[in-house]
Amino acid sequence: MNHNIIFQKIETDDLPEVSAIEQQCYPNPWPQKTMQDCLDADYQCLKGLSEQSPDILCYAFMAIGHEEAHLLKITVHPEHQKKGLAQAMLQRLTLICRINHARRIWLEVRAGNEPAIRFYQKAGFETKGLRRNYYRYQDQQGKKVKEDALVMCFSLLN
Repeated sequence: MNHNIIFQKIETDDLPEVSAIEQQCYPNPWPQKTMQDCLDADYQCLKGLSEQSPDILCYAFMAIGHEEAHLLKITVHPEHQKKGLAQAMLQRLTLICRINHARRIWLEVRAGNEPAIRFYQKAGFETKGLRRNYYRYQDQQGKKVKEDALVMCFSLLN
């Protein structure tokens, strides 16, 4: 499916659709205001579409600073997971990092999100640390949850 993906900038009008996907994918979904803040800050906010449909299949948010980037989120719509979309998005983001002379890409991932951890490890990210109780949210039963985050890094110097 990778060769049929069109990457475009997320616009404010896209946020309701992005938010709907977000709600399906995370126990601690971002509010639309956080997404709008990323747009307003001129972060790299990308959506992936197929050539056949205007529906958003995947999206990502990334901040680029001096010689490094912080990958805030890559999300694939549940109906389109396991088709190479996250890999295609990560490749696009890596290209953007190289164009902007970033030397490293940093991210946090929920310690319990084993599929995401395996994905990032396979892509060449290495675990560099742990942030205790980084994620704080309420589960579907209203119970307060605290979850650690792994800090991972990918070097673009190779």
